[in-house]
Amino acid sequence: MTAASTSSSGIAFELVVRTAGGEVATIDLRAPDAASACALAAADGLRVIGCAPRGGGEASRSERALGIDVANFAYELAALMAAGLSVIDALRTLGAKEPNAARRAALDELGQAIREGQPLSAALARHEGRYPALLVATVRASEQTGDLSTSLHRYAEHQQAIKGLRDKVVAAAVYPMLLLVVGCGVILFLILVVVPRFAVLIESTRKELPWSSQLLMSWGRFASEHAWEVGAIGLVLIGAAGFVVRQLLRSGGRAAWLDAVPFVGPTVRKFRHTQLYRTTGMLVRGGIATPRALQLSESLLGDADRPRLAHAVRLVHEGRSLSDALVGAQLADPVAASMLTVAERTGALAEILERIAQFHESRLQRSVEMTSRLFEPALMIVIGLVVGAIVVLMYLPIFDLAASLE
Repeated sequence: MTAASTSSSGIAFELVVRTAGGEVATIDLRAPDAASACALAAADGLRVIGCAPRGGGEASRSERALGIDVANFAYELAALMAAGLSVIDALRTLGAKEPNAARRAALDELGQAIREGQPLSAALARHEGRYPALLVATVRASEQTGDLSTSLHRYAEHQQAIKGLRDKVVAAAVYPMLLLVVGCGVILFLILVVVPRFAVLIESTRKELPWSSQLLMSWGRFASEHAWEVGAIGLVLIGAAGFVVRQLLRSGGRAAWLDAVPFVGPTVRKFRHTQLYRTTGMLVRGGIATPRALQLSESLLGDADRPRLAHAVRLVHEGRSLSDALVGAQLADPVAASMLTVAERTGALAEILERIAQFHESRLQRSVEMTSRLFEPALMIVIGLVVGAIVVLMYLPIFDLAASLE
């Protein structure tokens, strides 16, 4: 069962609730903050089990606006607290060394909220979207155990591990993308500039051409006569490609169609699952309940996997084991399912989730290396064949002309 609030303002929250009849359901509400969303659900007679912001777009946009490096912020705050400083003193120290006025003001706001008697988690949550929900949840759990500096350090290490894995995937894709851009540029130059000029030259000889060369020369004449139209279409195509790339970057590569791309889709999905297991393990280690940890990790998944994760959370709330829930939601392969079964027997869930993430990471690295090794030569062969075919078709009439002169 899914419901949506009629309010058009506020932040979108996803709530896992239990109805008066005992049914577990997921609803979407818009409210100024999480407490207001829970209050709205309670006013409708629902018992709130979990509440999390819908997606991670607001957090990333706010973070980019302030230029906050959350991982570095958590690491520095943990280091200062481990050295014996209080939270207020640590925030004051970070603010004093911060050259950016906006970021310094954000740190001062945190310090002011703590001086007013609020815990750090509440101070972070005051500005919805400015700080990731994972960080807020980690801090809130650590405040109950009294181990804030260790939890912040663990969060910073987790973010660095995710960033390192993401950098490896991006680095493996840089050379093929560069090769594709250069190859397409060469092909467009031949078709739009060289072929039209050859067409004018060859037509002046009035020589009978092979049908393939005639087809190429016809395109050359068309491009020469409609240069502005062809250029405009080319600019539109380049703009569309840039828009798609920009949308992929803004959404974190979570577009549903990306999963259907051969080689790329399975690799991206495997990367997301690695993030899911590593983040859930980090949150469980910090004292957060498994269903809530899974909810907080939802924004790391793609559009196709988010409903599956919500289904898995519902199964866990209904009393199913975590391994059965993730297998039923198609979020666990046989290896992960077997390791989760072991975790359920031993109780070492956080450690097992971390090992599953490491296993997925090693498989991902091998998959990226294999894909790049296969894709790069295949791309070079395709570009070479296209460029070679264009050059041969252009020069066939010249070869015929030279033979007739002899």
